[in-house]
Amino acid sequence: MGFAGTDRTWSLGRITYLFYIGLTSLNQDVYIISKEPLDPQFKHAKLKEHKNIVGKYIITDLFSHYFTLRKLNPDIYHFIYPHFSASLMLTFPSKYKKIMTVHDLKPLVLREYLNKKEKLNMSILKFLLKRIDATIAVSESTRDQIINLLNIDEDEVFVVYNPVDPIFRRLNDEEISDIKEKYGDFILNVSRYDALKNPRNLIKSFKFISKCKDDIKLVIVGAFWRYGTNMIKKELGELSKNVIVFEQVSNEELVKLYNASQALLYPSLYEGFGMPIIEAMASGTPVITSDRWSMRELAEGYGILVNPEDPEDIAEKTCKVISTPSLRNELITKGLEKAKEFNYIKVSEKLLKVYREVLNF
Repeated sequence: MGFAGTDRTWSLGRITYLFYIGLTSLNQDVYIISKEPLDPQFKHAKLKEHKNIVGKYIITDLFSHYFTLRKLNPDIYHFIYPHFSASLMLTFPSKYKKIMTVHDLKPLVLREYLNKKEKLNMSILKFLLKRIDATIAVSESTRDQIINLLNIDEDEVFVVYNPVDPIFRRLNDEEISDIKEKYGDFILNVSRYDALKNPRNLIKSFKFISKCKDDIKLVIVGAFWRYGTNMIKKELGELSKNVIVFEQVSNEELVKLYNASQALLYPSLYEGFGMPIIEAMASGTPVITSDRWSMRELAEGYGILVNPEDPEDIAEKTCKVISTPSLRNELITKGLEKAKEFNYIKVSEKLLKVYREVLNF
């Protein structure tokens, strides 16, 4: 597997870590291709680094990558990290089967993101997917987009959901008492400050939510929110004091925040998967998310779906969840059951099934 490392503080490192642990527990011999040295517990091959060219590690990403794999001689190389210069190596001749995970097709779905750079990236991706042995999509929604927008043969595109880290779990009251004492009642949002994540409508909806529960707070965890400070103040005025932002927290702290929150509010405009939805469910947190793309796929029947372009709809349904204990408890129960589908062993078994199909086992 390559190229994301095993750092559990970011999404693709966490996915690589969980698949490695899952597959090895299923008696598979797994190596990770990495540009960085990894902990000795992981079998891995570190790429030999070469000097960069015009600010890019092209020689390392292409040729060191290729010759490292040739020496390792695996049955399958699963490229998890969509790093475009490194992924071009997949077009080189090899004896092993090649699989690539596609996490989303944002620039093709939301055309306002299709700038010159993304046009090139999407052209490269289409070129690659037509020349490798199989593509893994992280949701049925993303699979449909790969088939329809990139014209990839449907028989070569498989769905394997992202696994949830077992660190996301239900905690007891004592374990979260410090968070509740510090912040009181709050709604949680986990997303970076990015137009795709719908920050303005998140903040606008909080203005309405505050009318149904005046002591409620909004806790946001995500990078780059320092750039949203002025927007929050402009939209909320005095209410902005009830918005608490953390650009980075530890995994342990994030688990506590999920558990202590009244609900996860995740009104993104587009996702290829939407990991916070499953993390919240696994933590026993009710989920309120968008009524489209993979978010509907993950949460329909297990969470509350909202129109992300309508702050009043977001607020009305959020208020219903946080003010109706029976509904909140129902969502907690359903979410915990849904999260079991994303257990890393179960998902690794599905991934192994794809590997065997590609190898004609």
